[in-house]
Amino acid sequence: MKIMMSKHDFVYVSSLKLHVAKQTSLHNKNWYNSHKELQKQGNRMLTIPEFIKFLNHLKSSNNLEYQEIYKNIIGVRSPWRAEWLDADFKMKNNQLYINYNYISYSKGKLVSQNSEVLSEATLMQDETSGISLEGWLSDKGHTKQGLPTKETEKGNLYYRHPRSDNNSVARFGSSSNRTGLGCGRYPSSRVSSLGVRAVRHE
Repeated sequence: MKIMMSKHDFVYVSSLKLHVAKQTSLHNKNWYNSHKELQKQGNRMLTIPEFIKFLNHLKSSNNLEYQEIYKNIIGVRSPWRAEWLDADFKMKNNQLYINYNYISYSKGKLVSQNSEVLSEATLMQDETSGISLEGWLSDKGHTKQGLPTKETEKGNLYYRHPRSDNNSVARFGSSSNRTGLGCGRYPSSRVSSLGVRAVRHE
């Protein structure tokens, strides 16, 4: 079923020239089906760098509604809520690649428009004690692919690094005990608190 959304349901992020949904939708769908349903609606999923810019836009805004959206995304509180991000990780020629910008299907399969070797600067270890959220959101705190760098400061943001298992995708979530960026999550997972944030162009 196509979900009708008006312009009032979106935040316009000028640095991206994109409209980003205020709320997540398509809950209880896995990563693949979330892409598929978004595309049926004429929308798509946020990439990791776009998600960073979206968070920064909300955080720096004087708009009280936007600040509340930001707090809801990153706030350490119940209930658990999470959202898929447009990135998966695959091994090719003994190198780990990040694939993103999945905006089309071919023969029933998702096709990424971008596939790049993961930056050597990427933090490639889990940080269960945490990295700095503010550090990650800063220009120097992430690679061009949006992942934390080896130099990202310590903090309270849980981080699960990209896996080489050919079965890992990205998502961001918060609960009563932590907020985290997970890049070693299973794309087939689906629960009621896990959704996706629709994105549409100008």
